[in-house]
Amino acid sequence: MPVRAQRRATRNRRRAIECAARQGIAALGLALVACNVSAQISGTANLVSNYRFRGVSLSENKPAAQVGFTYDDVQGWYAGAFASTAKFVTSSAVGLQAIPFAGYSWRASGLTWDVGADYSAFAGAARRYDYPEVFWGGAYENISARLYYSPRYFGQDSRTIYIEVNGSQPLVDRARLLAHIGVLRSNGENAYYGSREVIVDGRVGVGFDLDQFNVQLSWVGISSPTSAYVITGVGNRSGPVLTVSRSF
Repeated sequence: MPVRAQRRATRNRRRAIECAARQGIAALGLALVACNVSAQISGTANLVSNYRFRGVSLSENKPAAQVGFTYDDVQGWYAGAFASTAKFVTSSAVGLQAIPFAGYSWRASGLTWDVGADYSAFAGAARRYDYPEVFWGGAYENISARLYYSPRYFGQDSRTIYIEVNGSQPLVDRARLLAHIGVLRSNGENAYYGSREVIVDGRVGVGFDLDQFNVQLSWVGISSPTSAYVITGVGNRSGPVLTVSRSF
């Protein structure tokens, strides 16, 4: 594969990875840092006005700081980590969420496929909400979809499936329309959303690729008025999110 095509495929895969790590935040356009022909490393630092994870605020509707990096191997393996400040009602202090992840990506039938796993870990009193996930997904041009499975979502005794579809559409030079929809389904009651039901979250926004930064403004909403507020203590179903990002 030519070097330029290889880098383009890697960028698309990395954007899908970043989206998987930050559901509820529009996928960020990351700059590519090539170490050599066989491996690539990229990173990003973000400031968000509200950390919305699958439609739910994990920062009590307050700003959050985030950082992430990804290592891509030419053979298709990738690994990385994402971290964000977080705020729960279980503690008065600002906490931390860390999500290490790893997987494998390949192309078949004109699509880019990937499988992998991640682990969401929280610091301090929120450690009770730690949970693992496995995922499988595919991407074609500007559209991607993923299916996630967790045996104990947010540390609760219930199994969940989360399905998401993400898309982007160029508008004008350096601007694009962003959209996301996700559906969460559990086999039992979970303190994350308070009752046994299907939860739908959505996002629509616009992103701007500037010389040094990527700026996004989105409107994020969720179908259930009680979703996750046992944890966060804040009951806003929808609202705007501003994201400012810089790649390194």
